[in-house]
Amino acid sequence: MQTAQIVIGLSIILFTYLDFFHTTLSGNGFGIFSRIVNQILNRIMIQNRTRTIFKFSGITHLLMTTFLWMLLLFIGTYTVFSAGEEMVVNGTTGLPATHPERFYYTGYVLSTLGIGDFVPGNDTSRILTGILSFSGFILITTGLTYLLSVINAVLSKKQLAFLISTMGKDVEEIFQFYKQQEDLENLVSNASGLRQQILQNASSYLAFPMVNYFLSKQHESALVVQLARLYEVLMIIKLDWKKDSVQHKKITALLNGIEKYLELGLEDPDAATHSEEELKTYRSHWMKYGYYFENHLEMDRQFTSSLKYAGWNWKEVYRLKTVSQE
Repeated sequence: MQTAQIVIGLSIILFTYLDFFHTTLSGNGFGIFSRIVNQILNRIMIQNRTRTIFKFSGITHLLMTTFLWMLLLFIGTYTVFSAGEEMVVNGTTGLPATHPERFYYTGYVLSTLGIGDFVPGNDTSRILTGILSFSGFILITTGLTYLLSVINAVLSKKQLAFLISTMGKDVEEIFQFYKQQEDLENLVSNASGLRQQILQNASSYLAFPMVNYFLSKQHESALVVQLARLYEVLMIIKLDWKKDSVQHKKITALLNGIEKYLELGLEDPDAATHSEEELKTYRSHWMKYGYYFENHLEMDRQFTSSLKYAGWNWKEVYRLKTVSQE
């Protein structure tokens, strides 16, 4: 029974660390446990979009995920130290520790405090105490490093959103911003830098998946909204140029960057209900300029999914500044 309980406790600890390191260091998105937890939290946040809690979505995801990692680690460690009376004893009397005292011992082992009033009572416990105290130190230091990296990625995400928003406050202004340029000189000269920033933020989806859940109620700082607007305008502007022109190639490169951003996203294209007819209604906006928008179903579905799970929709993308905002 003692051996089985130790194995169960160590299994919980191993599962926790696999999920933790997969999320923080692998560069391949969330671990299974973290993904489920954050998807549930995201749905709660979206349902409360008009409330204050929406403004703190990112930090809530980060703190809740970290808390659950620590909780699982604590549960696994406590299970190990509760496997037998001799696993933890009083440092002075040598008597077996009570359950509250084992709870206390578990806490200071994981925090590496090492007070010494309670000590491991056998060799197995001594070995496990050494390993677990070191593992607690690793989780804390790695977690802090991950936190700083997430904050930097969030700032980069907002910076790109603000950059695109300076071209115009809605699709109409962005469209006019490019149409007024002779030979698209601004786009041609800045396309490479903008594409690089888009791809840099795309990689953040994988390296720091938590960034996806730092949501915004403001159009200017919501990257997925700004990218959707830019995508819609570029798809129209591209129709003015021949395929072998520099302008067409630069626009195509930017569109490819946006597609890669969505491809590396956390939301599957089937994660939200997509209405092609509704989107066609919004895109009829371009008919007054004589343009017909050629739909790309896969991209449209991916955008719909990404917009929904960031708290937005196509109506917000096409909302003009002349329309009062909620």
